[in-house]
Amino acid sequence: MLLMVTNRRVKAGKYIDEEKAHHGFDYLYDYDDKVRGSDGFSKRGKKGFEMALLTELSSLQKAGHKTPKVGIYIHGFNNDYQKSIDEIYDLEKALKGLIGYPPVIIGFSWPSSGKTAYYLSDRDEVRDSVGAFTRFLVDINNLVNRNAQDCFSTTFCMAHSMGNYMLRKGLEYLSDHLGNPHGRKLFDETVLLAPDLSSKDIELDGKGSCIADFSRRVHVYYSKYDRALKASSVKRFGSNRLGRHGAIDYTNLKRNVVVVDAKKYANNESIKEYKDREDERVSVHSSHRYHKAILMDINQVLSSIDRDEIQGREPYEFHGEAMNNHYKLV
Repeated sequence: MLLMVTNRRVKAGKYIDEEKAHHGFDYLYDYDDKVRGSDGFSKRGKKGFEMALLTELSSLQKAGHKTPKVGIYIHGFNNDYQKSIDEIYDLEKALKGLIGYPPVIIGFSWPSSGKTAYYLSDRDEVRDSVGAFTRFLVDINNLVNRNAQDCFSTTFCMAHSMGNYMLRKGLEYLSDHLGNPHGRKLFDETVLLAPDLSSKDIELDGKGSCIADFSRRVHVYYSKYDRALKASSVKRFGSNRLGRHGAIDYTNLKRNVVVVDAKKYANNESIKEYKDREDERVSVHSSHRYHKAILMDINQVLSSIDRDEIQGREPYEFHGEAMNNHYKLV
């Protein structure tokens, strides 16, 4: 099931690459599954959105899926509104093939320009969109709290590329609003795909440490062959990007943070057979959402399998000892 939340402004009946005023956003549901370009969500409104979400989770449970998966997906830069739909469409299709049923995916579509040349402009759009995203997270937190007694789903958050910057800033603001969570976490699993963050952000004293505070566990996927993040590093004044280099100091990570080197599959040769919904070849930067081997690892993460028991990976060694927070796909 696909749902969407967006802070894009509407012009001539279409969502455009500008944000709504006053940190506003829309809840969209009832995806019509039409041909790409004509598809969309036919209904709008918070109450209907929440009812559709809870009804779907209940239906999945009655169908025998005891803990159905429901998650938020945040796209990266260079995505117009249609591409933000395409990404959750492709992700649902890929995960369905592994899980055995379509998970509930809530896309958050922020007004990226949809043009590669506007990287820095998109970063400004993230900053302008954080208020709306944080308000959405507050709503989701309240929804979970209201239904805590009947909660039976596995919750996750997945962010790609610059979407990780949105997640980082949003959780910083959410922490200011709620304080650090105690007991139940907002997400069971958080997955950072090719994160366009500084490598130091994920460390204990880093700007992204709040990501680990709101999740039971965090997995980071990176590849040294990600040339999009090489370009990002230049634009960010040479700072190593987490999605290309991984962490800098693995002794300085929170205990619930796991970093996975996906370079064996996130490279030009391994990804050449994969195509997206537009029938275009998938880039290395996007490969984490398409390559079956990477998705198999992610699926086991979303199933909350212990890090050492996930098939298809092995730990790196540090001073002759196997590490429990740095793995590579094999």
